[in-house]
Amino acid sequence: MTTAPGEFKKVLRAKRHRKRRTRWIVLGCALLCLVLAGVGIWLVSFSSVFAATEVKVSGVSLLSEQQVIDTAAVELGKPLANQDTDAIRERVAGLAPVAEVSVERRFPHTIEITITERTLAYVWLDGGVPRWVDADGVVFHEGEKPAQGAVTAQVATSDQRLLKDVATVVSAVVPLLGERITLLQASAVDQIQVQLSDGDTVVWGSAEQSQLKAQVLSVLLSQEASVYDVSAPHAPTTR
Repeated sequence: MTTAPGEFKKVLRAKRHRKRRTRWIVLGCALLCLVLAGVGIWLVSFSSVFAATEVKVSGVSLLSEQQVIDTAAVELGKPLANQDTDAIRERVAGLAPVAEVSVERRFPHTIEITITERTLAYVWLDGGVPRWVDADGVVFHEGEKPAQGAVTAQVATSDQRLLKDVATVVSAVVPLLGERITLLQASAVDQIQVQLSDGDTVVWGSAEQSQLKAQVLSVLLSQEASVYDVSAPHAPTTR
C-alpha cells in the first residue's frame, strides 16, 4: 500500500510533535523535581519548619535531665539537620556517670539523648566520703550512700589501676562471700584483703588470678581458721 505524499508529511509532522511534547514533559518533570528538591533542602536545612525545639533525655538516675540538657548545649531554633550530634555526644560523654550515650535527631523538632550510666562495683571510702567506683576503676559519683548491700573498700590511693584491681577482686568474691563481706582493704596493688563479718580475714594479694583464687577460697573456707591466704592460689594457707 502506497502512502500519498501529503499523508506522509502529516504523519512525519505528528511524530515530530510527539517527540517535542515528550521532550518538554521530561524537561518539565526534571525542573519540577529540582524545584521540589530545593524546597525540601531549604525546609530541612535552613528554615525553622524542622528546627530543634526540645531535648528529650532518658536513662538517667544519678544525673538529672536538666544536667544533661545543660551539658548537651543543643542550639534550640537551629534546624535538626544542622545539629552537630557528634559534638553533643562528646559533651555529654564527659559527665562522670555516663558510660555510653547516643544522640539522635527525631523529626520534626526533637533531639533525643539516651544515656547508659556507669554501674557501681563498690564504694570507696575516701576520708569518710563515699565515692562510687565502676568496674574500670572510674569514680563517677560521690557523697551519697548506695542501696544496702554495696561492698565498701578502703583504698590507699586514687590510682585508677588500684581502684580497678579492687573492682576485679569484688567481682570475684561477692558471688562466694556475699553479705559476709564487711570491708575490702587495699594498701597497694599486691596488698588487697577482705574483712568478713565474723572477724575472719581473706588475704587476696593482687587482683591477678582472681577467679582461681575464688575457687581455691571456696574449698579453703571448709577449714576452721581466722585467716585464709589465697595470695598464692597454688599454695594457699590458713592460720
